[in-house]
Amino acid sequence: MSYSYICSGISIINDIRYADGSSTYNRLGGSIFAYTGIALFTDSVIYISSGGPDYFDFYGNYFKENGIDPKGITISMPHTHHTLLQYEADGTWHEDSIYGPTYFADQSDNVRTTLKKLKPFLSEETKGLYLDSHAYEGIFREIPEIRTIAPDMKILWEPPTLSSTNPAYHELILEDLKQVDYYSMNLNEASIFFSASARDEIISRIMELNIPCFLREGENGSSWIEDHEITSLGAYRPEEAVDVTGCGNCSSAAALYWKTATDDPEQIVMNANIASKFNSMSDGPFAVKKARDERAYLPLQKMYMSL
Repeated sequence: MSYSYICSGISIINDIRYADGSSTYNRLGGSIFAYTGIALFTDSVIYISSGGPDYFDFYGNYFKENGIDPKGITISMPHTHHTLLQYEADGTWHEDSIYGPTYFADQSDNVRTTLKKLKPFLSEETKGLYLDSHAYEGIFREIPEIRTIAPDMKILWEPPTLSSTNPAYHELILEDLKQVDYYSMNLNEASIFFSASARDEIISRIMELNIPCFLREGENGSSWIEDHEITSLGAYRPEEAVDVTGCGNCSSAAALYWKTATDDPEQIVMNANIASKFNSMSDGPFAVKKARDERAYLPLQKMYMSL
């Protein structure tokens, strides 16, 4: 079965300790948040990821409740990635695998997005691919072949924080960006990547690179930057947020959908912010099928347009 959109990336189970001392356990995390950013607006999207034999012990109910095709999941490691995620008071975070300090590295080949994993779901009708892969992964060398299968497909890459904030990977990221159509970073990642501190300077550097960018600005909303133009909109009632984990993935994938659906920068930013709003109001990925079936995003679109 082919899908118009593909979201690919890592699946994680998170045990989270928040800065205020509260905790939550066995929460779904990783690129499943990106899936929701597209699935809010269309059901023609599949999630490509990897896990262990325990994968559906954690993800099974969410997949069933939200109509997610399990064929996109490859069982290729001893355990699904499971981490302890610690938030600090300043909003920064770090995470460690419960299976030991080398588990991520030991399983890196098994978790990566590859042409082999994508190929069964690619076709001439594929419109968009959200890619959550590190700069050093081989998928970037496979993109030319991917494009022969899906010639009209657009690719948005969200470089993981550990790539975008590590100077050792910056030259490689610049090379990889030549293989994709759009990319997404948050302000902190972009500040480090472009060696710029002020927002105006960051935006100037993004414009110099001249590759369309979805810039995430936290409580201040987001921006679409393309052809030396910037379109920005503030977040919708950010003070109502329950948990902002995954808002970046969710809004980036939504931006890809709206870029391919309308190519209207205001629509791109508005609906990316709306997707982020849904995500922020949920502890873990939100009930995306219910929100899509009820077209729950329509009132927020009207509210945005009335501001």
